[in-house]
Amino acid sequence: MGRVILLSLLLFTGCGQSDSGLAHLNEYLNRLSTVTGTPLESQPLPRFDLAPPAPEKAGPASNQQIDLIDFLSLTGCSLQVNLGRRNTQLGRTASPSQRLLLDLEFLDLAPACIDLLESRGDTALAATIRVASDDRKQSLPGAVFSAVLLGAEWRAFWHADPNLGDYPRQTSSLIEHSVTSLSTMTARWLDGDWSADNRAFELLLSELRAGDGGELLLATSQLVWALESANALLRKTQSERPFCPFGHPTERSKALRRVVQQFFVANVQPWVVSLRRRAELIHEPTERLETVLASSITQPYRHWMVARDALLSQLTQMTRQHVEAIQATLTSCQQG
Repeated sequence: MGRVILLSLLLFTGCGQSDSGLAHLNEYLNRLSTVTGTPLESQPLPRFDLAPPAPEKAGPASNQQIDLIDFLSLTGCSLQVNLGRRNTQLGRTASPSQRLLLDLEFLDLAPACIDLLESRGDTALAATIRVASDDRKQSLPGAVFSAVLLGAEWRAFWHADPNLGDYPRQTSSLIEHSVTSLSTMTARWLDGDWSADNRAFELLLSELRAGDGGELLLATSQLVWALESANALLRKTQSERPFCPFGHPTERSKALRRVVQQFFVANVQPWVVSLRRRAELIHEPTERLETVLASSITQPYRHWMVARDALLSQLTQMTRQHVEAIQATLTSCQQG
């Protein structure tokens, strides 16, 4: 029966827990230490700082500068207002997201302005606008990447509150909608539709700040650390004081089964399942967004992606390894 219970951990569908998952995890570790008669090895919780890389210092917004005379020559072009905003003090110090919106507006307005200038016979200025437009088209993927995946809002999304409380109970699915909407919006821009709803874009970015990506990674890292500690404890106990040295169940082995059932299966595993569900809800739209921007992702960001995904994969892997460690510990108790 013990083996059936243990194998069921991997198929457990879970239910809501009333207390903190970390509190349940800590209680399980302490109970495991008591029932094995082996103290937990003293080791600090892992330092956690898995945030996206900070953006590099921005270079010039564009190599194509339109001087004052050209600017005044744009009378009748809506593009004149765009360039006016870009050349103000506020425009020159704008955030990456605001600069991106100015670039998108430039790209959207440039064709009509070029046509107007050519109809006036001002082919030189039309050519200058065309070169500036081409320059912005070429740099657009990088501008979107800087505004979204290197932006302050995305970094805030992956920043962890050290006090997890009863995470992930107090969360919603809004973040999935926000990240998915960003994916759709950015894909459209990169496909050549440069019209932008500035307010909607900035609102989506602001919603990222309330996201819980960092809490998910922090909770996962603490779970992995705890289960690694539990596995080490079981291995040490089995090598020094086996539970069933003569191949028959003992009081210690029965106590271990009770601890596993009451404190791991009943309490820790529901929390693991809720973390796994949260990971799926967050990771799937995140992966779609990163796929849209794949051509402009920098190597530092790609390294961060690999580290993040490797950690999240351990939600299932470490749980499975712990189940296997329990089974290995009690293998000799299945005889007789």
